[in-house]
Amino acid sequence: MVESQLSSKYISKDRLETLVDGIFAIAMTLLVFDLPIPHFNNPLTNIAFQNSVYSLLPIFVSLVLSFILLAVFWSIHRRIFIQIRVTNSILLWITIIWLLFIVLVPFTSILDGMYGPEFILARVIFNVNMIGIALFLFLNCYYVSRSDLIYEKADRTKLKSSERSSLLFIVIAVIALLISFITAQWSLIYLLIIPLELLIDKL
Repeated sequence: MVESQLSSKYISKDRLETLVDGIFAIAMTLLVFDLPIPHFNNPLTNIAFQNSVYSLLPIFVSLVLSFILLAVFWSIHRRIFIQIRVTNSILLWITIIWLLFIVLVPFTSILDGMYGPEFILARVIFNVNMIGIALFLFLNCYYVSRSDLIYEKADRTKLKSSERSSLLFIVIAVIALLISFITAQWSLIYLLIIPLELLIDKL
């Protein structure tokens, strides 16, 4: 009913928001499903159990960081979409390609958690995934702020703030990628600047 009242040039934003929320919910849930449970062939001892749990720590850290980053990216996207009244095919496909990188997060996260500390390629793949998310989030915000899709009374200051944040995220992700070639252990820590920057921006 809503879509039939729109010009053929525009699309109701409700279905796109529903798709985004659903994919984020699935991606964030799949993260915990990728956390392996230790299995023991030999008689279980306290030391063996502790060592197995400790061995999961890199995977757990990667999953927690991925969950936090997904929450940050969803929050910024929600902040952008609050300002728009409708969408169109261009914004639709920018968002869909962005969601492609989102659904890859559970895979790249577990890959990084299992092999990232030792193999650079695993951490590079994870950081490239983050660059893709940050890049298309920036394109999303950049296009919206310069389109006729927003409300007349939209808060352009918030849109500009979201645009700056997403641009900064690209820079952070690229730096994290470069650091992974030098010292893979520290590249993920650098990505923590992303949620910290969003927190500071809201203060």
